[in-house]
Amino acid sequence: MLSRTADNIYWMTRMTERAEDAVRVLDAAYRMEQLPGAGAGWDPLLTISGQTEAFKAKYGEMTSKNVLKFMIFDRDNPSSVFSCMRSARENARSERNALPEEMFESINTTWIEMQGTYFEGLERSGFREFFEWIKDRAELFRGLTVSMMVKDEAFQFARLGTFVERADSTARLLDVKYHILLPSEGEDKSLIDYYQWGELLRSVGGRQAYRSIYKGGLVPSKIAEMLIFSPIFPRSMHNSYDEIITSLSALGGESKALQTASQEHAFLHTGTLTDILKTRPLHDFLTDFIGFTANLSDQIRDDFMR
Repeated sequence: MLSRTADNIYWMTRMTERAEDAVRVLDAAYRMEQLPGAGAGWDPLLTISGQTEAFKAKYGEMTSKNVLKFMIFDRDNPSSVFSCMRSARENARSERNALPEEMFESINTTWIEMQGTYFEGLERSGFREFFEWIKDRAELFRGLTVSMMVKDEAFQFARLGTFVERADSTARLLDVKYHILLPSEGEDKSLIDYYQWGELLRSVGGRQAYRSIYKGGLVPSKIAEMLIFSPIFPRSMHNSYDEIITSLSALGGESKALQTASQEHAFLHTGTLTDILKTRPLHDFLTDFIGFTANLSDQIRDDFMR
């Protein structure tokens, strides 16, 4: 496969996943803002996306309207939903002949409809319907990837893009939210706003999964454990690396990317939250994980796309 084709397909799925992850976090913050006396927490949302300084330079005041504009429609923000879908569609268009027709038509339709969506209209009607629409469109596209693509190299790069982005997104979300919501003193069950923990799980589609795995009330340490180590929750860091290892192995050979990914995967497969906290704060582990995953993405590009 041409390195350019691999690169385009990889970023096509990364950007689609990033758009979905963005609206999941936006939806959780928007829901929180609707509660009397509850703050939405827009600043952490910008921290997760890594766009705090860019937002402050352009908008200044941290209001819900400004953040929603920046994170949904701002063309200068590379992590806005608009920018992600534009990038995903452009990468898909570049490889239209390598993709099933249904896949291209799906992402092209999403992009066309996105161009006809305006902030003022969402402001009048509410944002939840839009958030659900983006999630549905991203999930449809991902479903078409699995059900329509030949399981060849192009398919493996599509899967790599999805799960490298998902691993990074889950780590960023957990890092910011866990640090803010966990009380600084006492047991982690005390002084917890259970609704906020519920919204954290909702943002990763994990409320039912948590009840299924733990069968009890919301406990921060168990939420962190599920998002990091669960091999059966689809948005956990462990499951994401399972998929990354599968795709890198299918691409054949002993690539440096496979060797690199195997290091982190081994710990996620055997480690526990207790193992982390014995040696360092959770924040340090997650920061290292985010950096590790960024380096892995660079190694994938070095091995296959340059």
